[in-house]
Amino acid sequence: MQLRLFINLSILVSYAVLNTVQGQEVIEVSKNDFHEKYADNVDVSGSVLAASYVPGSLKYASPDQLYVYVPEYRRFLNIVLSSIDGKYSADASFELSENQTGWIQLKLPTEYQSEYKKYLPNRLVAFSFADNTDMFGNYIQEVFPTSWGTPTSNRFTLLVNSAGSNPNITFKDNEGKLVTEDCQSIREKFTRVFNYTCSLSDHAIDIATTFTFSPDYQSSGKDYIIWPIGD
Repeated sequence: MQLRLFINLSILVSYAVLNTVQGQEVIEVSKNDFHEKYADNVDVSGSVLAASYVPGSLKYASPDQLYVYVPEYRRFLNIVLSSIDGKYSADASFELSENQTGWIQLKLPTEYQSEYKKYLPNRLVAFSFADNTDMFGNYIQEVFPTSWGTPTSNRFTLLVNSAGSNPNITFKDNEGKLVTEDCQSIREKFTRVFNYTCSLSDHAIDIATTFTFSPDYQSSGKDYIIWPIGD
């Protein structure tokens, strides 16, 4: 009985996720808006957050099936792709129309399609964001979830680059409680671009929640606005 209940719940969750993707917009990113590099000695940037990653239906990354969840209309969308080993990087910035919200499928005009297939979905990731300002007028990035292939879950994981001794995230859950969660080290030989995963555990958040990423408990951190996946 318990097994049957678990299977039924799994089917319902999968259906709910897939149902939100049906009829999504498809954008073919222009070559003029897309810039990429692939080399053994790619310069690695010092950015903190690498992606808000959602599991998808693909076993490997595919340039024709990058999905981005845009919860509300934003005029411009920015994408930064990074492989965990630092060999591949790409970026794009392009304008959206007002009806292009929810899950959007992007088709990337890469010249390195065969290289994409070398990476698992959580090892070549996309940092998707819009530029904004916080309540004090300071610049801040709104970060949107991404997946390779149709998303199969509503839960996201934050992939982070940190040289700190105890990287962590701080945020308020949907009950207003201040939460701090430690990030977990990625156990791989080459982690040049991101080396930690951060999860919310069982906490739920409201829309547009501010997250602070800190390298350790004694250091000040960097703020991002993180969007969850809507119903």
